[in-house]
Amino acid sequence: MSTDMNKMVDKFKALGLGEKIILVAALVLLIDSFLPWYSVNIGSIAGVDLGSVSRSGWQSPGGLWSIFAVLIGLAMAGVILVKNLAKEGTLPDNISGITWPKIYLGAGAVAALFIVIKLLNHSGNLGFGFFVGIICVAGLAAGGFLMYKDEMAAGGGGSVGGPAN
Repeated sequence: MSTDMNKMVDKFKALGLGEKIILVAALVLLIDSFLPWYSVNIGSIAGVDLGSVSRSGWQSPGGLWSIFAVLIGLAMAGVILVKNLAKEGTLPDNISGITWPKIYLGAGAVAALFIVIKLLNHSGNLGFGFFVGIICVAGLAAGGFLMYKDEMAAGGGGSVGGPAN
């Protein structure tokens, strides 16, 4: 078992920085989505504490936006895992001429936008999970940007509408 774990660690170390950031951010975002994103202390009546109510990223207000952000993060991580762990040629190098780094950049930006929309939907009573979620989607966008920057530095990039491999 330790050799299998060592192989996985070696494969993770072989990934680019952007890919590592996306994988970690997506995993943390998934875990974070179950933590309190909103929390309200109800207070007390006649000396009886009524407690508090919290809502996770999967719940209202604006739960749909955070669900989409989590699903985008999982899709990004899934593609990275398939491209790096599956047999060569399992996924094409680009989709309709758009390279994966460009797709990651766009997907990370959209996930971040969804969390901003969730924040604009209701900005009161934010719990610690919401702030962790913001950091995670920023990580998704940053990882996509790093991959895009590396692609541009390497002189690649492919053109939109170019031939798909």
